[in-house]
Amino acid sequence: MRPLKLTLAGFHGVRDGMRRDSVTLDLTTLPPGLIALVGPNGAGKTTLMDNLHPYPIMPSHASKMSPDAFSYWDHLCGTRGEKDLEWEHAGKQYRSAFAFRNPGKSRKAEYYLFEKGANGDWVPLQLPDGTLSDGKADTYNRCIEAVMGSPEAFFTSVFSAQNRRPIASYQASEIKKLLAELLGIDHLRDLSAKAGEVSKGLVRHLDALQRELVGLSAQRERAAQLGREIGQTDLALAVARRERDVQTADGAKLLQERATLAAKQSASAATEARLRELRQRETELGAHRRQLEADQRALAARSATRRRELEQLIASRKLVLAEGPAILAAAEQRDVLQMAIGQKQDEFATQQQAVGRLEAQHTQHAALSTELQGLEARGKSAAQFATSLKGQADVIETVPCRADPMHAACPLLAQARDAKGKLAEQVILVQDLRTSYQAKVKAMKPMAEAVALLPAQRTSLAAMQSALARDQQELQRLTALAARKPMLDVVQEGLAQAERDLAAVTGEAAASTARHDRDLAEAASQLSLVQRELSGLATEDVTGMLAAMDVRLRQSREAVVALDTRIEALIRQQTSLTTECERVETVLSSLPAVQGKADRLSDEIAQWKLLTKALGNDGVIALSIDDAGPALTRIVNDLLLACYGPRFTIAIQTQTTLANGDKREGFEIEVHDDESDSAKNFAVMSGGQKIWINECLTRGIALYRAQDSGQSFQTLFTDEADGPLDPERKRAFMRMKREVLRQGGYEREFFISHTPDLVDEADGVIDVAALAVAA
Repeated sequence: MRPLKLTLAGFHGVRDGMRRDSVTLDLTTLPPGLIALVGPNGAGKTTLMDNLHPYPIMPSHASKMSPDAFSYWDHLCGTRGEKDLEWEHAGKQYRSAFAFRNPGKSRKAEYYLFEKGANGDWVPLQLPDGTLSDGKADTYNRCIEAVMGSPEAFFTSVFSAQNRRPIASYQASEIKKLLAELLGIDHLRDLSAKAGEVSKGLVRHLDALQRELVGLSAQRERAAQLGREIGQTDLALAVARRERDVQTADGAKLLQERATLAAKQSASAATEARLRELRQRETELGAHRRQLEADQRALAARSATRRRELEQLIASRKLVLAEGPAILAAAEQRDVLQMAIGQKQDEFATQQQAVGRLEAQHTQHAALSTELQGLEARGKSAAQFATSLKGQADVIETVPCRADPMHAACPLLAQARDAKGKLAEQVILVQDLRTSYQAKVKAMKPMAEAVALLPAQRTSLAAMQSALARDQQELQRLTALAARKPMLDVVQEGLAQAERDLAAVTGEAAASTARHDRDLAEAASQLSLVQRELSGLATEDVTGMLAAMDVRLRQSREAVVALDTRIEALIRQQTSLTTECERVETVLSSLPAVQGKADRLSDEIAQWKLLTKALGNDGVIALSIDDAGPALTRIVNDLLLACYGPRFTIAIQTQTTLANGDKREGFEIEVHDDESDSAKNFAVMSGGQKIWINECLTRGIALYRAQDSGQSFQTLFTDEADGPLDPERKRAFMRMKREVLRQGGYEREFFISHTPDLVDEADGVIDVAALAVAA
C-alpha cells in the first residue's frame, strides 16, 4: 500500500494545528526512503499520519484496532468534514472518500472505496461476491479488508501508532488471529466456523431425532403399560362374569322362596286383617299415652314458671313495703338538708371571693419579685460601670502633666475626660435604681403575709367544696326516695293480688295432675285389652317377609344389570386397549431405524467437531504458528543484531507450562540479555528497551508477512516511537528502519520524531508548520 494524495477538511487537528479549514498533501513527489513529518507539538502531525491509510480508524485514538472502537465525530469540527485518500496497492490505484455531515439534528457519514478504471475514471469497488461500496460503513469495511486485509494485522505490522499496545501484551487468541492472517491461513478459521455451523445444524437434527427416540421410548413404556392394562381387564372381565352368574342363581332361588310365602299369605288373610287392625289400635293407644304425658309435662312447666314469676313479684313488693318508713321520713330529711346546703353555698362563695383576692395579691407579689430581680441586676451592672468610670476619671489626677496647659488637649487622656463627664450621670442612675428597689421591697412586705395565708385558704375552700358535693348527692338520694311515696299503696294492693294468683295456680296444678292420672289409667286399660287379643291371634307375619323378599329380588336384578353394564364397559375397554396396543407396536417398529440414524448422525457430528477443532485456533493454525515461530524469531533477532548489537536476543514461546506440568497454547516473549547472561520476560524490561524490542517485533512481523505470504506493503508508518530512547539507541533505531526497508523491499517509511538528528538522517521531510505558514 502506497499513499499518493491526501485531503483533509473539517478536522480539529488541521484547524487547531495549521489554522486552516483543509489541507492537501501530494506524496507522489517524495523521494524513496525515510520521510519525516516534523513540527511542534499540536501542529497536526499525528492527524496527518493517522489518515495516511484507507481504514476508517485514527489508530492513535482508537481503543482497539477495529472500526467499531473508533468514532470520527470526536475529531471533526463544524458541520462538514472530509477525508479523501488516493493510494496504490498491488499495482492498482484506489481512492477512499469519507464524507461527514453534522447539521445539528442528526449526523450522517458516508464511506466510499473507488477503483481506477482502464479509462482513468473512479468507479465504486465491487467484490466477486457482489458486495458494492455504496457509502455504508459495513460494506466499506468488507471491501477494504478484501483488498488490504484486517485492520488488526495492518496496524500491528505496518503502522506503529502512538499509544499502541506492545506485541507482548496480546492475548493468545489475539496473536493467533493475527498470525493466522499474516501466514495466509485465516481461511482455515472460516472453514472451522463453517464446520462448526454444520455440526450445529447436525446437532439440531440429532436433537430432533433424540426427541423422537424419547417419544418412542415413551411409546415402548406405553406398550408395556397397555399389556398390563389388557391383562388386568381380562381378569376383571372374568371376575365380573362369575359374579353375574352367582347373582343370577341367587335371583332364581329368591323367586322360589317368594312363591312359597305368597301361598302362606293367602291361607291366613282374615287373621292378618284383624292383626293389622289391632296393631293399628295399639299404635294409636301408645301415641295417645305419649301425648298425655307430653301435655302433662308442658302444663307442669307452665305452672312452675307462673309460680316462680308470682313468687318473685311478691318478694319484690315486700322489699318495697319494707322501705316504707324510710320513704315516709325522706321528705322531711330532704327539706332539712336543702336548707343546710343553701347555708354552705353562701359560705363557699364568701370563701371563694377571699381566695380570689389572695390569689390576685399573690400574682402581684410574683410580678414585683420579678421586677426586683431585674432592678437588682441593673443596679449591679450600673454600679460596676460607675466604678469603672471613676477609675478612668481618677487617671486625670494621677498623671504628671495635670498642671500643664496641654493637659486639656492631650489625646491620650480623652477617654479619662469622657469618663469623668459620664460619671455624674451614672451615679444619679445608680441612686434612682436603689430608690425604686427600696420602694418595691416596702410594697411587697404586706403582700407576703397574704401570700402565706393562701395555701391554708385554698385547702379550706377545697374541703368546703367536697362537703357541699356530698350533701348534694345525699339530697338527690333523698329526693328520689321521697318520690316513691305514692307507690306504697299500689304495691300493697299488688301484693294481695299476687298472693291470690299464686293460690289459684297451685289449685289448677293439683286438678290437672288428677285429670292426667285418670286419663293415663284409662289408656293403659285399653292398651292391655288390645295386647291380650293380639297374643291370642299370634300368627306368622308373611306380609313383612314378602316385602323384604321383594327388596332382595329388586337388589338382585339391579346387581345383574350393573354387572352386565360393567362387563360391556370392560369389553369396550379391552377392544380400545388392544387397538391402541397394535398402533403403538406399529410405531415402535420404526425404533431400530431411528436409533441407527441417530447413531450415524452422532458419529458424523463427532467428525465435524473434530474438523472444527482441527481447523481452528487450537489445531492447524496453532501448528502453523508454532512452525512460524522460529522464522519470526530469526528475523527479529537479525534486526536486533544489525541495529543494536548482540546484547539482546528474543525467543517466542507459543506454549506455556502449567503448574501441573501440562502444556497450554499461549504467547510469551522471553528476552535474553548477553551482558548479564540472564533471561527475563518482555514485560519487566525498561521503557527504552521495550521500545526498540517491540519495534523490532513489529517490523519482524511485517518482514515475515512480506516474505511468507507475498503480500508486500510498499509503505511503513511510525508515530513518535523513539521518544524514550537515548541518543545512541535513536541512531540505532534509524538503522533498524533502513534495514527493514532493505530487507522488505519497502519504498518509504513515514515517521514522526522530535529528535533533530533523526530528522537530519531522513531522505525527505514534510514540515507541518510550513503548511500552516503557506495558508
